[in-house]
Amino acid sequence: MTQRTTIPRREIDHDKECVGCGAHFANPCHPLCPFETGEFGPAVILRAANRRVLDHPAGAGYDLAGAIFAAAVDLVGRSQAQALADAARTMLADYLVGQWGPQAKEIHNQVVYRHGLFAHPAEIAVSLYGAADQDDDHDVAPNDC
Repeated sequence: MTQRTTIPRREIDHDKECVGCGAHFANPCHPLCPFETGEFGPAVILRAANRRVLDHPAGAGYDLAGAIFAAAVDLVGRSQAQALADAARTMLADYLVGQWGPQAKEIHNQVVYRHGLFAHPAEIAVSLYGAADQDDDHDVAPNDC
């Protein structure tokens, strides 16, 4: 497999901001934005996954792991997607366990799956952005999603 040589076009979220740097769509990205540098981390993958959640139904809910993997493939290419998607899923799982409390530690490897099955898309967006913001050391505010 070959490594991606082009940087994907920037993705804009529901607030009309870049999922990489937060620049409003009418403004250019910050020079250190992943869509400028090509260096994507798990937080960007989580934000980009939010746009793909509804495209990954799972019967009673949504396949969050599928949405995360699809975002990783779209942004970094298939050869690098699995490692980045795994890191993003782990970040989301850690965030959810922190939100759900100590009893969730026992099901750490299942929380992303369960959250996708039982949460409303708005709740999923809050958790994806919350985990990404936590990774970026931002304060998480429910209005961010």
